[in-house]
Amino acid sequence: MPTTRIAAASALALFAALALAGCATTPGGGAAVPSDPSSPTASPSEGGAADDSELDAAWLSGGQGIGLVTWGSSTCLPTVGEVTASGQTVTVELVDPQDRMCTMDYVPRASYVALPAGVDATQEVEIAVTGGTYRGDTDVDGLAEAVPPATGDEADFAASAGWFGDGGIVLLTYGSSSCPPVFASVEVSGAEVQAGIAEPPADQVCTADYAPQLSVLQVEATDPRPAELVLHSPPARGADPQRIAILA
Repeated sequence: MPTTRIAAASALALFAALALAGCATTPGGGAAVPSDPSSPTASPSEGGAADDSELDAAWLSGGQGIGLVTWGSSTCLPTVGEVTASGQTVTVELVDPQDRMCTMDYVPRASYVALPAGVDATQEVEIAVTGGTYRGDTDVDGLAEAVPPATGDEADFAASAGWFGDGGIVLLTYGSSSCPPVFASVEVSGAEVQAGIAEPPADQVCTADYAPQLSVLQVEATDPRPAELVLHSPPARGADPQRIAILA
């Protein structure tokens, strides 16, 4: 299980309040925003994170990448800068957006970090975070077995998911960068996590790109944790549910 070695006490209290509120979804790297991002409570962009950052991480893409979880404004996500590795320690630079007004909510967001060459996903990986207002470290346990990357037409667009903490999931999907998924429901059902994407507004206009979208989902902690996430598209699309293994 990932552990956070440097965390602000106020951040822990806020996260606990979020957890008690029930299932939720939040953005990271362009994912869904459950709260209204047009909220009038805004502040200049300075990353939204404390100097002693609360951090967590989840495996993605069969061990080819990591979803790095930070806490801060849902509208001012950090981007990943330089990534280096020394043995099993990966150092990640996070860069805050500049000259932006940020909502003053405090939620978990995720950024995708490609695992550098030479790092073994079947062994514990230490992650040190630097840059801007971010300082701290976290880790991910080694995978029982690293999953070979997808091949063929779906190689670059395969959805994946990974656990962090007691009931946190980072979900990687692909779609328009301007229209991230918003989840109508996320809940544990037996040995599965059922996640339903809400129907988008009828007048929604989206860019025609096809980009990675990272969503942070929160569910009730269970033991054992479900090993599969069932992703339901909006009913109007008529698509079959997608089954995604949750890495741990």
